[in-house]
Amino acid sequence: MQYLKYLPYLIMIAAIYYVINANLDSIQNKKKNALKYVLNNKSKDSKFIAYLKKKGLYKWISPNQIIHEGKEFNWNLTIKDYSMLLIVGSLIGVIIFYGFFISVNFAVFGVIVGLVLPRIMMFYKKKRYELYVEEQLMLYLNSLANAMSAYENPSFAIKSILPLMQSPIKEDVENCLIVHLEGTSIKESFEPLINKYKYKNLKLFHDMLDLISKTGKDEDGLLMRIADEFQQKKIYKAKLKAGMEPKRSSFKKIAIMTASFPFMFLAVTADDYIAFAGTPTGKIILTLMILVNIICAVKVEQHSFYDPTEGINKIS
Repeated sequence: MQYLKYLPYLIMIAAIYYVINANLDSIQNKKKNALKYVLNNKSKDSKFIAYLKKKGLYKWISPNQIIHEGKEFNWNLTIKDYSMLLIVGSLIGVIIFYGFFISVNFAVFGVIVGLVLPRIMMFYKKKRYELYVEEQLMLYLNSLANAMSAYENPSFAIKSILPLMQSPIKEDVENCLIVHLEGTSIKESFEPLINKYKYKNLKLFHDMLDLISKTGKDEDGLLMRIADEFQQKKIYKAKLKAGMEPKRSSFKKIAIMTASFPFMFLAVTADDYIAFAGTPTGKIILTLMILVNIICAVKVEQHSFYDPTEGINKIS
């Protein structure tokens, strides 16, 4: 079993190799169209990279993919930013792992923290962006429903609320309005907006708006009802998240205490802790502590951002 002591070094070398390889891909992408590059170079992937992609692991070490995904929700991550996150995350990971195991071999596993840090940050940025988009869509639907009662003409109503909008909804609505003014129906011209955000209420709203534009005034206030229903979904999600916040806060405190556990013992009884961390039993216990905290953290965050209405309100 002596060969196992070299395993951390092999993992570190492999991680560095694939990060460098992915960076080279990113540089090449600047010179070519991104889609053409992916299609033309798909066959050039090494067997191991192809295996990682198949298993869904490549996204964790590919800056190319993270940068591309980040642009979808206005996170303008650069290779320089990614490299800094990788370095800072790896240093933090190395310190934590060394503090736990008092072993250079185990400290090398801290590189994993650097690799997953950009993906973790992207998760939170994506959730914040989704919340922002929902707020903008809610403002758009409510404002347009109110404006329709005053203007009755959808084109005039949409123009009147554009100053209230913010990016990216404002640009999306403007583009759809331009298409509509060229003679296309509301239903067809706003289809790109619906396909982009995939909310059933958004589709229903524009279907009704299209019908009203052909038949006359919204006598029964159907547009406002649809807008209110969309708003209720957001309120429900906010209540659900607020209900999870005490548990989330409690877990954070426990996780911080667990992470500081070895450092407190090192400050008080360093010799005893070093002896404990050096034993197989100690390493197993410390490894289990880390794994349990990671699993619990993932579960807590999944429940905190869980949306039970997504299957009902989103277009599949």
